[in-house]
Amino acid sequence: MTDRTDDADADAMDERLRRAPIGVVETTSDGVVVDANDAAAELLETDRGALRGTAIEESFPKSAAGTLREAFEGASPAPASFEEYYPPIERWLAVDVRVDDGALVYVRDRTPRKDVEQAVDRLDQQLDRVQRINSLVATVLQQVIGVSDRSDVARTVCERLGGTDLYRFAWVGDREFPRERLRMLAAAGDADDLRERIEESLGGEKSLPGQVAVASGETQLVEAIVEDDAVPRDVRRAAFGGGLQSCLAVPLAYQGTVYGVVTVYSGREDGFSEQERVGLETLGSVAGFAIKAGRQEDQLVADTVTEVTVEARDETIPFVEAAREADRGLSLDGAVPRGDGAVVCYLAAGGPIEEGERSLADHEAVADVRQIRSDGEPLLQATVVGETPVTALSAWGATVKGGEYDAESGRLVAEVPADGDVRRLVEAVDAAVEETHLVAKEEATRTPEPVEAFQNGLDEQLTDRQRTVLRTAHLSDYFASPRGSTSAEVAETLDIAGSTMLYHLRRAEQKLVAAFFEDDAEPTAASGDREERASDDS
Repeated sequence: MTDRTDDADADAMDERLRRAPIGVVETTSDGVVVDANDAAAELLETDRGALRGTAIEESFPKSAAGTLREAFEGASPAPASFEEYYPPIERWLAVDVRVDDGALVYVRDRTPRKDVEQAVDRLDQQLDRVQRINSLVATVLQQVIGVSDRSDVARTVCERLGGTDLYRFAWVGDREFPRERLRMLAAAGDADDLRERIEESLGGEKSLPGQVAVASGETQLVEAIVEDDAVPRDVRRAAFGGGLQSCLAVPLAYQGTVYGVVTVYSGREDGFSEQERVGLETLGSVAGFAIKAGRQEDQLVADTVTEVTVEARDETIPFVEAAREADRGLSLDGAVPRGDGAVVCYLAAGGPIEEGERSLADHEAVADVRQIRSDGEPLLQATVVGETPVTALSAWGATVKGGEYDAESGRLVAEVPADGDVRRLVEAVDAAVEETHLVAKEEATRTPEPVEAFQNGLDEQLTDRQRTVLRTAHLSDYFASPRGSTSAEVAETLDIAGSTMLYHLRRAEQKLVAAFFEDDAEPTAASGDREERASDDS
C-alpha cells in the first residue's frame, strides 16, 4: 500500500517537472540523465529520448567556460548557479544545479536579456567614443581658426588627429590645379612607410581615397583597405603592415570649393561611425573656411598685391559666346562671389545685346541672366555656376577686378596676395578652358590714401554677408534712379529671402553712414529686428 502511494507521488512529481515553464533535467547522483522536460529539450535543441541515459556533461551543449562540467566532476554533483554562452545552440543560458538524492538542473534562456545588455554596452562604448571624438574635433576647430595659412591648417589637423588612440595616422593633401592633382602638405602618426607609399601613389594610375574625395567633393569611406582593389597595391600593403584597416577621406571645402583633403586611418575595420563621419566633415568645412579666410586676409592686409592679367581662349566660355552672338565686345564691370561657388557677374556693352542675353540664358554654366539696364550702355547680370575662368579665379581666392570679352577669347584682370602662387592661379584657369596665357604680372604697392583708409575701416566693420549684399545691390543699380533692380531681384540673385536681403543691406547702410559722419554708434537690436521684419519696398 505504501509502495503504491510512493509511486503515485513520484509520478505526480515527474508530471510537475514535465509541465514546468523552464527547462528541467533530472540526473542521478553520478550525473546520468534520468529525464528532461520538453522545455529543456527545446532549449538544448534535442529531444528527451536522446538525453536519457547520457552523462549530462557530455550531452549538454559545450560552453567556453565549461562550468557545468566542473559541477559534475566530483563523486557527487556540486550546487552551482551561473550564466554562460553556448556556441553550439547560439544561446545564453542561466543554469542552476540543485542537489538532493540526485540532481536537478534548471535551465532558462537569457539570450534576449543578454542581447539588450550587449546593445547597451555597445551604445555606451560608441557614446564614449563619439564624446572623445567631438572633444578632439572641437579642440582642432579652435586651433584651426587661429592659424595663418593652409600649411598651418594642415599641420594643426594632422598633429591633433594622427597618432592618437582614436586614429593611428592622418595626412592632409593640398589641392593643386588642375583639380585632380594633390600634394601632401602634412602627415602625423606612426606609419612612415604608409606616408612614403601615399606620396608615391599621388602621381600613379590608381586614385587614393583622398583623390576621389577631392574630385567628387564627397567623403570617401574605405572599410577594409586591404580588400579594396581600388586602392593602390603598395598603399594597401603598407596599411596592412602598420595594422591599419580602414580610412575616411574628408574634403576640406567651403561654399562649394574644395581646397584639399584630410584622410584619417583607423586600426579597426569598423573604425568610423556615422557620428564620427559627421564630426570630421564639420572639421573639413571649418578647415576649408580657414584656408579661404587666410587667403582673403592676406590680400586685404597686404601692402603690396600682384595684379595678374590672364587671357583665356575658348569659344565655349559663356561670355565669349555672348559677345559672338551680340556681335560686339563685352566688358566685365564686376564679379561678386555669391558664397556657394556661384559668381554673379555684371557685363556692359556699347550697344544692344539681346542676342548675347539669349545666348547666356541657354548656356549650361549660367544659372540665370537678366538685363539691368537697357538704354544708354546696356548692363547684364549673369550668375555663373559652371567651370569658367571667373569661377576658377574666385575659387582659388583671387579678386576679379574686371575683364574684356570678344568673339574668341576673354582677358581678365585679378588681384592676388604678393606671395601668391601665380603659376597655380593660371593653372586654375587653364583647367577650365582650352588655352590660357599669362599676359601680365605686376606688383602694386597700396598707398594709404584717405579714401582707401576710409574704405578699409568700413570693410572691417561689415560682415561677409553685408559686404556681399551691399556690393551686389550697387552693381545691380539698386541705388540708381530709376532703379535698375528691385530689392526682390537682388534677393533672388543672392538666393536669399527679400526680408533677409533688406536686413543685411540696411545694416550695411547704417555702418556706411555712421562711418562717414564719424559716428561709432552701433545699430540697436530693436532697430535690427524692425529691419528684419521690413517688407520689400521695391
